[in-house]
Amino acid sequence: MPIRNIDGRRDGAKLALPNMDHRVLTQEARIGALSNTRLGIEGHNWLRQLLFNSRDGDSVASGGVPLALEAEIVKEVRFFQAHGITPVFVFSGLPVARKEHRAFAKDDHRVAYRHSAWEQYWQGHVEQAQRGWGASPSQAVADLIPFAMQVLQANGAEFMRAPYSAWAQLAYLYRHESQPIHAVYSSLDILMFDVDRVITSISHTRSTFGWVLREHLLSKCGIAPEQVLDMCILAGFDWCPTFPALLTDIGFSFKSAVDVTRQYGSGFNAVQMMGDHASVRASNYSDSFLRAYCAVRYHIVLHVDGSVGPLNADSAPNDLHDIIGYRLPATAYHLLARGIVHPPVLSMLASGSWLEFPPPDNGESNEYRRLITQWQVGVFRQQCRVLCGRLGSFFAQRKITLQTWFDPQAEVVLHDSKTTSAASSVVLLEIHDKATQRTQPADTASVESVLERSTAIMEASSEGGEQPATVLMLWLLQSLGFVTREGQHTCLGAALQAGLRALPRDSSSRALQWAVVAGAVLLDQELLTDQPWSVAYEDKRFPAGDAEQQRFVRVVSRIATLVPSPARRGQWALAYNRDLLAFCSAVKLVHRTTSACVDVACLAAPVASTPESMRQLLALRQTMPLECTASAATGLLTHGLLRDYVLKGSGSWARTQAACDSIADAHQALHDVWCVAGAVREIAGTLEGTHGGVVAQALDWASAPFGEVLAAKDSDAS
Repeated sequence: MPIRNIDGRRDGAKLALPNMDHRVLTQEARIGALSNTRLGIEGHNWLRQLLFNSRDGDSVASGGVPLALEAEIVKEVRFFQAHGITPVFVFSGLPVARKEHRAFAKDDHRVAYRHSAWEQYWQGHVEQAQRGWGASPSQAVADLIPFAMQVLQANGAEFMRAPYSAWAQLAYLYRHESQPIHAVYSSLDILMFDVDRVITSISHTRSTFGWVLREHLLSKCGIAPEQVLDMCILAGFDWCPTFPALLTDIGFSFKSAVDVTRQYGSGFNAVQMMGDHASVRASNYSDSFLRAYCAVRYHIVLHVDGSVGPLNADSAPNDLHDIIGYRLPATAYHLLARGIVHPPVLSMLASGSWLEFPPPDNGESNEYRRLITQWQVGVFRQQCRVLCGRLGSFFAQRKITLQTWFDPQAEVVLHDSKTTSAASSVVLLEIHDKATQRTQPADTASVESVLERSTAIMEASSEGGEQPATVLMLWLLQSLGFVTREGQHTCLGAALQAGLRALPRDSSSRALQWAVVAGAVLLDQELLTDQPWSVAYEDKRFPAGDAEQQRFVRVVSRIATLVPSPARRGQWALAYNRDLLAFCSAVKLVHRTTSACVDVACLAAPVASTPESMRQLLALRQTMPLECTASAATGLLTHGLLRDYVLKGSGSWARTQAACDSIADAHQALHDVWCVAGAVREIAGTLEGTHGGVVAQALDWASAPFGEVLAAKDSDAS
């Protein structure tokens, strides 16, 4: 949440207060004035604006990234480059610690909005459903930052993650004598960090930008420079609630925070003098105020020399760990800054909790919840055991729990002082300095190649002969239960190897390997079946054949949901399906857990900080599946194809493609589905159980409509 009502609006009102309307303070200039400058961009605010321009209900109903987001990011980068501006995107890292903050203390209203939207959809009110989904995004802005970073990397743009707040990091870079950046594009919140001017808007159509001078804000408010921070804290923002004495029956206006600051000279004086106010007494607001003050003034940043420390270090208190969060090893912040490690695992270490929030479908089924409480918990316990044992005595004794939205009072212990010495079923191999100096061939760290050489990698690594990415991939396969401590394949690992060998030998197969990995996990966990889950949402408007045909449609559509949706150039006007969205949530959970295992390996392994080792780790990270990009879109496309085949027989592809703006994208997606389906058939046939026969029967049945698609694709290619 930004500084409350700093734009001059009163809660619930549209009338801006003339003294505080930031539009009055804004000056405008031509974009050419920024030519040949390095522009620091606060990533969260920038990405939120892009999401507002590209948001759609489709991404909530299918669980993926908004269709237009990638194009919007590329458009932004090219706009800056065309005007001679070097953008430097700075994203926030770990959240600032909040004293006595309880997870899931407030109801997540998105759950009710989504449920209502689905009810509207099933009643045929598509537009109302789209509005409901659009108002209840399934992914926060922070969840999409890894995707944005990948797009920026692919387009040659500079970016970094701050240790904590991007506001503080940008302020440090802007004020540093070496001038890593020359100007700042952010919200007005950054004025708390003594930035003298801030760009608040950029217009592509007019080629102009708006900026606010801090001195003008001071003049309008009639306050001194040292009072700005106090005024903003009293108004309330992410790290501190609004001063209770300023809240009235008709809402809150920023002008009241200005008046109180001017009247009492400082925010702390105002809090002390108004301490008899009932709501102030009840809230212990003075502690919140002082914590927020220190969190801003002494915020932790990454310095240009690579060190990590507070702003205004000479006067910083010695208990910053209690205000901002427990200090992590310097390597953790460096890996975070480069995008090699993402915040969730680091936040787990700092806060002592891993939190699972409701997924896009709301996570009502027993199957999804069991995937968390049994499979994910088992994986995380192994990860915490190794990681905490590597990070020193404090973290070796650290209690870490997992909490879920569906049972917030229950804390599942992942690690405490009793678990550190217990034997682990995984072993993190040493990465020797001499191995990091050699350039690694492109395919040596793929899932299939590491599985093929797992025993040899164990032996070679002990002698310093393996590269970081290869060792970390082996760790990941051990963590997910495919390889033993000794490098031998488990039954699941042997099945995965058979499935990967069934993939075609072309350049696209590596991208599909993670779909096959997720399929192996979900087959093993009895989720990739032909049976409905405990909570099913079958849409009665679209019957799809007899019981056997329904089972076949269900299992093939679930297999298709494993496959990431291509970067589509147009809409797919397909019927939504909440059951497939529920299965997509399980795929997202597997990807999220996989990503966490890679983070743990990067943090726990003694990786040398050489350019080549960092290049390898970043390259490995960019091949990993992103939770936010997992989508039910390809499953919906397949479901539409199969349903049409059941209802009308041959010629189903000719009818299905009419719903796709980009037929080439749909061709490619269904081609990928059939490749992954062949791999899943091999895995299911290798594993013990009855699913092998069901999957084989379903794919034999689906071969006719898919044959039409593949024939049409080959015809178009020729």
